[in-house]
Amino acid sequence: MKRLETFTLAMFLELHPTYVTVMIHQARYDISVTHDEHALLQLLQEEPLFLLPVSRDRRHLLLDRLAADPIVLQELEDFEGAADSSFSSEGA
Repeated sequence: MKRLETFTLAMFLELHPTYVTVMIHQARYDISVTHDEHALLQLLQEEPLFLLPVSRDRRHLLLDRLAADPIVLQELEDFEGAADSSFSSEGA
């Protein structure tokens, strides 16, 4: 299995027919999407806060490899657990 490249999380802003607009560190980026990625994003775009895995060069979504990488899955579980903790909800 190919290991997932280093990535960053981007906030979903807008879905367009051939690309998605995201925000990373207060900057907007337009990233091309495949037909399959577009279909998935259409289903998920109603979520109030929607984070996407994006390559470090900010040119590609990493949705296709995300679900298969155990390290990424652990990081996402840790992220979700931190979001549910009282420490993070206090804004500290």
